[in-house]
Amino acid sequence: MNAPAGLLYLLSVGKEKELILRVHDTMPATEELVTWMEQGSVVPLHVSHEGEPSSFTYVVNFTHVVGARLAPYTTTRTSSF
Repeated sequence: MNAPAGLLYLLSVGKEKELILRVHDTMPATEELVTWMEQGSVVPLHVSHEGEPSSFTYVVNFTHVVGARLAPYTTTRTSSF
């Protein structure tokens, strides 16, 4: 499995903590995230979880996303706000 391209932090309606996704392949651009949120798009993303040997497709309904941010991938501990 290739190293993740970056981290995508998603804050959804009704949640207090962000979902942290390790995105593989190409990271979405900020403009893409804005468009997906404005249009309420449903987007498949190629992601992985820490400590799992393989990646998988995760489908995100951006209708329910109220905040998103991108960050470079790091092997150090991640935090949420």
